[in-house]
Order: sequence, then C-alpha cells, then structure tokens
Amino acid sequence: MKNWYWMFMVLSLGLAAQGCSDSDNANGGGSGGSAGTGGAGGDGGAGGVAMDADRDGIPDDEDPTPNGSTNNKLNGTNSGGAATVVETTATLGNGEEDVEYVYESDLTLGCDDSWYPQGTLCDEPDTTDSPTTSTKTDYDSGASWYAEPDPGDEGPITGFLVVDACSDASCEAVDFNEARVFQMFSDGKTTHVRVSVHAERGDTAPSWDDAGWMTVTDFETIGAGTNIDFYIVEDPTVISTGPRVTRYVRLETRNDGSLAGDDDDGSYIEFRSVKLFSVSAPE
Repeated sequence: MKNWYWMFMVLSLGLAAQGCSDSDNANGGGSGGSAGTGGAGGDGGAGGVAMDADRDGIPDDEDPTPNGSTNNKLNGTNSGGAATVVETTATLGNGEEDVEYVYESDLTLGCDDSWYPQGTLCDEPDTTDSPTTSTKTDYDSGASWYAEPDPGDEGPITGFLVVDACSDASCEAVDFNEARVFQMFSDGKTTHVRVSVHAERGDTAPSWDDAGWMTVTDFETIGAGTNIDFYIVEDPTVISTGPRVTRYVRLETRNDGSLAGDDDDGSYIEFRSVKLFSVSAPE
C-alpha cells in the first residue's frame, strides 16, 4: 500500500510540473506574440505615409514650399516674379507647326505692351498673388495668336507658350496643384487651355514639341470671366492639375468662337493671364 501510494504521489507531482511547464510556455508564446505585434507596429510607423505639412498633395521632402505658400508660381519677371516665356509658337489641327499664326513673337516686351507673350505672366500689385483678381496696366497685355485657319489649313489653331518658372535662378522648381485662367476683354478670347509639365531642371528649356512633356490636364473649357473695368478682371476659371513639381510649364490655348461677342469675333486667341497656386486640402 505504501509503495503504491508513493508511486501515485510521484506521478501526480510529475504531471503537475508538466502542466506548469506547458502553461509557462503558452504564456511565453503569448508574450512573444505581443512583442511581435509591437514590432510590426513599429515597422508600420517607419514605412507610413510621408509628411505633407501644407496638405497640397506633395510630400515635404519633394516640396519646394513644404510649409505652404499663397504666392502665384507663374508671376513674371516684369511684375516682380521669376517666370518668363521662353518660347511661343502655333500648330495646325494636324499638329504641324506654323509660326505664321503667332500674332506677336517678341519675348523682350512686357506688361506695358499689347498682345505680346510675356504679358500673360504680368499681374500688377496688389493682385499679383490674388487667386480671384487680375490687374493689368495695359488691358490688351497677353499672348495672342490668329485663330482662324487660312484656306487649305486644318484647324483648330493651337497657340503655345513654354514658361520657365525659375528663370532668375531664385528657385529650382515650383509646386502647384491648380491653374487659374483670367479671360481677356479685348478683341479675342481663350476658350480652352491644356497644361503640361517637364522633368527638366536645367537652364536649357525643352522645346515646345519635346517628347518629355507630360500633359496634366485635358483641354479645359475657360469661362467668360467678369470684366470690372478692362484693367481689372475677376472670376477666373479654376483648373485642377493635381500636385506637381516642375520648372518648365507648357500652356496650349485655343479659341473655338463659343464666347464670341462685342469684344471677340473668333479671329484671335488672346490669353490674358494664368496663375499657378499650391492649395491645401481641407482639414
């Protein structure tokens, strides 16, 4: 009896010890699992979404103005900015270049001259950086092209501007996510605009037909705008471009005659003003 009793006690103690060992292992496994989960969380934090302090869609480490800005990124050198038109041309409906449709091609004349390319980048104080208002010293200031095809030429005519947004070396690139186009009130209109950007950052601008241009909008319809007194124009058309960082911008313009009236018979593409802004997303 005593021998069986002691054998029974030894066996019971052995099973109890095994049970404690299994329980400890299970708890250890659980703790290990928690630690593993914590580790995965750490990895997730490290590989999370990049910071975008100004909520413009461009990560801080790629953004020329990571803390935000309210300035017009296409303010011309003739009105205190860094942007300048470096090329203008025109194409027929088949894409063939035809410079005869450029109304004025001189790139040296600025804000005080009618219908020259640099005028499109002129916007006078105090509305230079205004997203709602454009002010001109010469209300005919702005790029212009002939819009009606000659006999035998295929339409539509498209006017081109290539702009260097950092022409004075004050920046390497600009950031934006919308374009605002102000309508001309002279004897022509712009009814459609398409925007393209380029990866080039050097001082030699890509030509208008370089293969590296990336269109970031379709030909967007431009509205009638509001003429305050010819010198001041409001109600621009807002074009969403998506978040972009670039030095060079290509603008394509057309006039399909849909805004024809007292100040437009559809004969000219006239491009008063375009501004680029980096706008924060809503909270």
